Amino acid sequence: MDKNIFRIKKFIALFLAISLALAGCSQVTVQNSSNSTSNKEKSQANNVSATGSGNLEVHFIDVGQGSSTLIESNGHYMLIDGGDSKYASRVVSYLDDEDARKLDYVIATHYDADHLNGVVGALEAYDADVVIAPDYKAESKIYQSFTRVMKEKGIKITYPETGKKYKIGDAEFTILAPNDTHYDDANDYSVAIKLVNGNNTFILTGDAEIESEYEMLETGIDLSCDVYLAGHHGSRYSSSEAFLQAMQPESVVISAGKNNKYGHPSDEAMARINAMGCDVYRTDQLGDIIATSDGKNIKFNVKKSFGGSKKKKNSTTKTKGEFIGNVNSKKFHEKDCGSVPDEENRVYFNTADEAESAGYEPCGNCKPE
Repeated sequence: MDKNIFRIKKFIALFLAISLALAGCSQVTVQNSSNSTSNKEKSQANNVSATGSGNLEVHFIDVGQGSSTLIESNGHYMLIDGGDSKYASRVVSYLDDEDARKLDYVIATHYDADHLNGVVGALEAYDADVVIAPDYKAESKIYQSFTRVMKEKGIKITYPETGKKYKIGDAEFTILAPNDTHYDDANDYSVAIKLVNGNNTFILTGDAEIESEYEMLETGIDLSCDVYLAGHHGSRYSSSEAFLQAMQPESVVISAGKNNKYGHPSDEAMARINAMGCDVYRTDQLGDIIATSDGKNIKFNVKKSFGGSKKKKNSTTKTKGEFIGNVNSKKFHEKDCGSVPDEENRVYFNTADEAESAGYEPCGNCKPE
């Protein structure tokens, strides 16, 4: 069968499978512990045999309308993407704050500027043992800068091989994509990984869209996970229902810029994500988001101040916050305010500063402070 015809059939099959189910969860803006028993039972044998149970930190760095993730396990570091030129220096500062003197791995998921600029900055500032990037060329100045710094540092690109595993500290990651060598859309070249620490799992897919998601499903690799970094910043062309059903994530992180011109995250993707009943954490609302895994449970922290250090993290609590926000009106209230919204429209904040940092205004009636 002609490959193009095959791709079209796959694409049509996926769209027929996508259902805009009724939204079932709120976009939470406070921290939450993840005890994803069902997911862990599915893949416990594989995960326990593959990894230890040390502490793992996954930093979803706020880089506006872009993506950058720093992973730390037992003093070992991996950077996945680095945002655009506006945030490149911030990513380097963030690495410095986290004492990442050397990077074991750098993954450039693909060569779009909103992912690659900070990678170039990090490679210029830090030594890196392994750089994983897709096997295609881009006609852009930032891609030329990427190839230049790789040559200057004497680093050869390691091209992704689906199913190949790498150790990082006490954790391990597996390459999930790309699974082809020719795509019409460069986003589908994105390097996707599954990161495992004990019984906790994370999936990050760059800007991979539906065609690549379908191919990941076809590999037969267990895609169940606790945390999913939404593909392509929450684009409607990613996070298909079939892919979400295979992952069954407890939490979804979305890296996007406030009021971005693309409308990310899209209503269509959010409907599919919400239908899964998961918790949603958004950098455009929360700033930096840090997921900490001990191999059994995952806790989320928010670090709002740009360039802050670990000492500035806001600690998690399992209790709901002191203030209640309305996701529709963008107002926040005292708990006993008569204008408190219904549960499905609520978000919770520990402090008034936290609410205002997330873009909410104080209620004019209860005047929360």
